[in-house]
Formats: sequence, structure tokens, C-alpha cells
Amino acid sequence: MGEFWDERAKEDAFFFVDNRLAYRNPDVERFWADGEADLRKLLELAGVAIQPDDAIVDVGCGLGRLTRAAKSFGAGSVHAIDVSSEMLARAGEHNAALEEVTWVQGDGTSLAGIPDGVADGLVSHVVFQHIPDPRVTLGYVEEMGRVLKPGGWAAFQVSNDPDIHTPRKGLLGRRVARALGREPKGVEDPAWLGSAIDLDELREAADRAGMDVERVEGAGTQFCIVCLRRR
Repeated sequence: MGEFWDERAKEDAFFFVDNRLAYRNPDVERFWADGEADLRKLLELAGVAIQPDDAIVDVGCGLGRLTRAAKSFGAGSVHAIDVSSEMLARAGEHNAALEEVTWVQGDGTSLAGIPDGVADGLVSHVVFQHIPDPRVTLGYVEEMGRVLKPGGWAAFQVSNDPDIHTPRKGLLGRRVARALGREPKGVEDPAWLGSAIDLDELREAADRAGMDVERVEGAGTQFCIVCLRRR
């Protein structure tokens, strides 16, 4: 996973964090503005809010899009974790002015590197949908219970639509364009296609980690928003 995302960061980090942008021609101002908009919508759908001085964990931080947004919303500190060292290096450069942010290179299966019971809240958006093995995502869910304080919340997006993870073979012309660098590479790789999560299995994982499912919005879709609360 780390190697795949390192290559995507080198290819076009902005696009592979937010593929609504033009490939190799990103609107950088829009990238950061949409990060704030996406985090605001995620929190609204989850029914939670970042309070002043909250400690937040950003899972799959990429270039720090939600990390920057969380700080602008008043977070006191952020642990921002990502499997890609290349993404983290760029995140540090783009967000050098942010204070109380700890960039953590993850192992691709857990939240190792983030202390127990450190977080008031946890956020993640368009990250878990790219993990090929749903059991890994469920392992992350259990890890959320470890890093959250009692009463802390986790607001995150998962895919609940298996159909979008089916490989779609491109036309020969598109494959040639990818080889020439005109279209994004890796979009048929399992690390991009990812997997869907069964919500009953998610509930069981949350319960094992001492959390309750507080809200689910968009069940059956790619953009299924889940809110968990640490007991």
C-alpha cells in the first residue's frame, strides 16, 4: 500500500487525494477550499463538531487537506497519519505554518504511532474505500476505540456499494494515454479500486472496541458516513 501511494504522490499528489481536480493541472486554491467544505459536510452528516482545542486524528491525511481544515475549525492539535512517506513529506511542506500537528507514517493496517486515548475526535474521508481488504478497514475501526478518549467520536466515510470496486477495463486508447502520462495510472490497481464494508460487520468491530454506532448516513452508497462514539 505504501509503495502504491508513494508512486501516486510522485505522479500527481493533488489529483490522487481529490480526483475531482484536473489531472496534472490542479487548482490548488480549490483543493484546500474543498477540504474545508468536505470536512464541514462530513461533520454535519455525522452530527458532531470540532470544539475549540479538541485533539483530532486525521486518518489517511494525504497532503493534509482535512488536517488544515480541522485546524481552521479550531482543533488544538492533530495527529495526521498516512501510509505514504511521499504524501507526508509534501503535507509537511504545504502546511509548514500549522502548529501542533504531528505527521505520522502509518503501517497500512493500524493507527500505530498514535497514543492510546489521545483524541476527542477522529476524521477520515475517501480513504477506507481504497483499502482492498475490508478486514483491514475493520481493524482500523477497532483501532479508533484505542485512540479515542471516553466520549470521543469518530466521523468517517466508507463505501457500502460493492459495485464500484469492480475493475473496469479501459479502452486501448486510454491505456496508451496512461503510458504516455496523459491519464492517471494505477486506477485499475486493487489499492485504488478498494472494497466495500458490510455495516453489520462494522457495528461488531465497533462494539469490540468499546464504541457505539451513533449515526449512519448514505447506507448502500459509496459515500456512507458513519459516526461512532467511545463508551
